[in-house]
Amino acid sequence: MLKRINYFIISIIIFEVLSFIVGSGTHFEHYKYAIMLTIISINYVVLKRQSKLRLAKQYQDPNKRS
Repeated sequence: MLKRINYFIISIIIFEVLSFIVGSGTHFEHYKYAIMLTIISINYVVLKRQSKLRLAKQYQDPNKRS
């Protein structure tokens, strides 16, 4: 789910950059970009910790390795 949120936010940022390049301008204020980048950063940290926890649990219980 967090990856989908990241992809959605990245697609919004790409759309805004492309519309700025084309010349139609953007309708987002700067604080909205900061909020979106903060969400992406937090999601990245959470996803990274989840993968480390999953790996640690596999090493703690060798019977559940797949």
